[in-house]
Amino acid sequence: MKWKPGKKQVSIMLSVIICAIVIILFYYVLFNGSKIAGAISSLISILAPVITGCVIAYILTPVLNFIESRWLYPVHKMRGIDLKKPEHRKKRKNIRKISVLLTMGFAAFILYAMLMVLIPQLVRSINEIIRNFPYYITNLQKYVDKYLNDNPRVRSTVDNLIQTYSSTVMEMFKSKVIPNISTVISTVSKSMMSAIQIFLYLVVGVIVAIYVLNSKELFMGQAKKLCYAFMKKESANEVIGAFRYAHYTFTGFVIGKLVDSLIIGIITFIFCEILKIPYAVLLSFVVGLTNIIPFFGPYIGAFFGAILLIMINPLKALVFLLLIMIIQQFDGNILGPIILGNSTGLSSFWVIFAILVFGGVFGPIGWLIGVPTFACIYTFIGYVARKRLKEKKLPRDTSSYIDAAYIDDDGITNIEDADNSKYYVHNESSSLRRMFKFYKKGKSYIETVVPMASAKDETEDINGSAEDDVKKDQESKLDNEDNIES
Repeated sequence: MKWKPGKKQVSIMLSVIICAIVIILFYYVLFNGSKIAGAISSLISILAPVITGCVIAYILTPVLNFIESRWLYPVHKMRGIDLKKPEHRKKRKNIRKISVLLTMGFAAFILYAMLMVLIPQLVRSINEIIRNFPYYITNLQKYVDKYLNDNPRVRSTVDNLIQTYSSTVMEMFKSKVIPNISTVISTVSKSMMSAIQIFLYLVVGVIVAIYVLNSKELFMGQAKKLCYAFMKKESANEVIGAFRYAHYTFTGFVIGKLVDSLIIGIITFIFCEILKIPYAVLLSFVVGLTNIIPFFGPYIGAFFGAILLIMINPLKALVFLLLIMIIQQFDGNILGPIILGNSTGLSSFWVIFAILVFGGVFGPIGWLIGVPTFACIYTFIGYVARKRLKEKKLPRDTSSYIDAAYIDDDGITNIEDADNSKYYVHNESSSLRRMFKFYKKGKSYIETVVPMASAKDETEDINGSAEDDVKKDQESKLDNEDNIES
């Protein structure tokens, strides 16, 4: 008779097999984590051109949609051609090719204009800074000497610090910097090779972006088909909805932040020219570039500009700092809310948290994508929490839980209405109360049991010593009798 396993036995066997596979995978990851990380890094480096092309296509998608919906489709509609009909499929393909061509041309023109306008100005400013750097150092030294001469105590403190640390600095320079010059040269050469590699990645990425823009609806349709093929309908709908929300969050924040930073850079340039602040192009470019980083970016740009201007004219540095503070107040209270609105829905604390975490993991790219990425994670966790609360028939708004003490069958009881029940103890934690009771029991035990035990031990010691003395006397008498007989 052949044994045929039932559903219960099959499920048990599958559970055992899955657990064994999970344990083996956990063991492999635990002891071969470096190899896995290296393999992932190699895979990412191989797919870097494709990832770059997808990013370029994603950034240029709004431009493509604008060209099609606002320019090309209305022109055909005016001619009485309904492009949504199946017979005009070939015309839609031709329109898409024209749209992709116009989009890439627009991006190339913007990049070329920025390079032709900014690069010569930046190169001129950097060359001028390098040429006048000795003069700036001398000028700064004059200001420092004047300040130290007017403040003898500060001068003596600075002289002591210089005498203390000058030998240490020179020794560190001789022991670490000079022997590692060859390493620095090799690092510079590797950086040049990396720059060439990045250029090749961009070229391949542009080609990939053209293909992605040309067939973006097809790729989206294939992704949705796979979701519905391998998931339940409800789960697939939730996954697609999550990606849709992430798309709107990323486009709203990233594109809005780029536009906001461009406007801030232009405003900074205009006011720097009005106030006669030197290197207006360089400073406005740095301020606009660092403004892309939320929260910390403006301060980084202001710090860079102040360090440069202090060597030229400390008064101009102070004016520049005041200008950046005023511009950032305008950006934070007026311009930013108009452009960005509430695209992320995060408070200031979570914005700082996202920047620090993602910036520490992914570097400068994490500073830009950290906030919208964390906004998606934050929204997903909130969605799951609200869904679970709905299943438990509990309130879903946070305000209901701020003053909540406990929840029972009668609903939420606030702290003001809570009594000394099993759920809530007023003005005293139940754990602290249990600890206090345990302490009192232990104290009473020590005060009652331990003295009794010690008294008993003393009595036993006394009785034992008396019995020992009697035995010794008897033994001594017997010894004396033996001596007499002998």
